[in-house]
Amino acid sequence: MKDGLENNFKKALNDFELPYDAQAWESLSHKLSPKRWYQFTSVKWSAALILVAGLTSLFVLQNSEAKKQKGILTKTNQKETNSNPTESEIEQQTPNSIQKNSTEVTWVAPEVVMNIPLSEAISELVPHSITPILNQMDLIGLTDQAIENQEPTPSHKDRIVNIDFKNRCQGETLQVDADTRHERMISYAGKEIHFAYNEAISLKLTESGKVVLTANTGPYGQFEEVGSFEVYPSPLLSITVEHTLNYEDGLPKISCLAESTESQISWHSTYVLSDIVGKNTEILAFEKGFAIVEAQVTSSNGCKSKEKEMLNIASDYNLLAVNAFNPQSLDNRNSRFMPYALTIRQTPFKLIVLDPDNGGLVFETTDADNAWDGIDRRDGKLVPGNKAYIWKVVLQHPVAGEKGEYRGTIVRM
Repeated sequence: MKDGLENNFKKALNDFELPYDAQAWESLSHKLSPKRWYQFTSVKWSAALILVAGLTSLFVLQNSEAKKQKGILTKTNQKETNSNPTESEIEQQTPNSIQKNSTEVTWVAPEVVMNIPLSEAISELVPHSITPILNQMDLIGLTDQAIENQEPTPSHKDRIVNIDFKNRCQGETLQVDADTRHERMISYAGKEIHFAYNEAISLKLTESGKVVLTANTGPYGQFEEVGSFEVYPSPLLSITVEHTLNYEDGLPKISCLAESTESQISWHSTYVLSDIVGKNTEILAFEKGFAIVEAQVTSSNGCKSKEKEMLNIASDYNLLAVNAFNPQSLDNRNSRFMPYALTIRQTPFKLIVLDPDNGGLVFETTDADNAWDGIDRRDGKLVPGNKAYIWKVVLQHPVAGEKGEYRGTIVRM
């Protein structure tokens, strides 16, 4: 009986709950003392200190674990040189190792990654990211464009196209073949001239000075000096050529004069020259045509200068003979026939006059003072007027470049 009563009381007390009064709880909370600002601040600083301490401990533990793993790997490598472990032993030592041959991408715990060498981790992770990047580049059209437009990467081991770095003279032209592997640059006369890949070099050396060639032959494609040479100045030279013939000695001559800083001057021409060395020379213009004359000098450094000029020779040289004369003229120069050049050249000759009808000899002489007066030696009479007779002169000692025989016609007026 007593036990049953106690049990009833216990059951009643256990099931009893006081009713919840919200207003009573609110009035009670106002009576409690409010929190101060420094209480919240102290809580924040405490949390921050705890966080810093935790991070520091984690960093120290990771470093010690890494060093420990490095030591283990070193010992493992040393053991592998002495014996080859079985597959079961490897699986026991590294139960969470990454399967390299697996094609599945699986999540690996951080502590497992720490036990793998950095090179192995990179080799596993990097290849998975290359394909998506290339696919994205291909979608926007960058892959083909980058491959087509890319320039060849220079290599310092590739030999540059051979260049002769001998010293040159002003006025010459530097010629270098194209180079498919290197860009080149020439520093010359205060300028830098750039030559791209596969571009030949053709440079006129118009000024004296130093020429430096650089190319991107460095290990990282940087420009380095390949070689250099000097351009020597050419000697000064100028020529003066008269464009009219003079017959002072009975020969057709054109005077030429050269001025230079060098004393040794040589001459060349398509016509005969009176002299080939010296500051002065003369062109012997026996035939009509275009005559080219050139002067050349050489300095002590081996550099040369050339100057040339071209002139027109209007007519052939024919001993300055006239084609008509008048025996009745009071002027002795017009009353007799004798090629004028024979009167001043003082050269041995023979002059004959022939009848064009039968080839008979009308006149003959070897004396320049004995000119033909129009008398036919065959009958002693004056030849008919307005008739062209043939004359012929044979020189015994013609000058260089001169023919030995001259011909023409003469008419008595």
